[in-house]
Amino acid sequence: MATFNLLAVNRHRLATDGNGVTTLVALAGCPLQCEYCINNDILHGKKPVACSPAKLLEKAMIDYCYFTATGGGITFGGGEPLLHCEALAEFIDIKPADVAVIIETSLNHDADMIEQVLEGADELIIDVKSMNPEIYRKYTGLDNTNTLRWLKFIVDHQLQDKCTIRIPNIPNYTNAEEVEASVKVVRDMGFNKINVFDYIIR
Repeated sequence: MATFNLLAVNRHRLATDGNGVTTLVALAGCPLQCEYCINNDILHGKKPVACSPAKLLEKAMIDYCYFTATGGGITFGGGEPLLHCEALAEFIDIKPADVAVIIETSLNHDADMIEQVLEGADELIIDVKSMNPEIYRKYTGLDNTNTLRWLKFIVDHQLQDKCTIRIPNIPNYTNAEEVEASVKVVRDMGFNKINVFDYIIR
């Protein structure tokens, strides 16, 4: 049976991790080593708890009325949720149809079940960091080959409408011109919902 490595569950989030009222589920693990990671403390300072998809759904359904009234649901973040593809696929299969599943991801992972998860999720919030491979590697410690692969998969399967692409302006790594270049790349791929913002170092 698949399980999540669960770090935290934050309820009653309003319009911050998807539409309506959402519950944010923070999952352990990330392949990236971003210099300014806002979740570094929780990722490396808290012991995860194993939780089955069914048990997590049971916990989340306490807010079912909020989800259905506002068009909200459960948002998976981390870390990198796609490290938990088997559990995510099972969760998507058992959750009620009127409760959305939102996944916040860098898409930088490679696993057999990613296709199933990308197709089954109701919304994808994709942090591409930068579409410049050199900047991406310097900031994250990895190349963006997997990210590009899954962006192409999304385009090929016409899933762009459920995606929001996030492009931060990262201090000491990017500038307005480079951010605009990244915006052009993803827009030319067929993505229309693009969130550009200044990354605030904490």
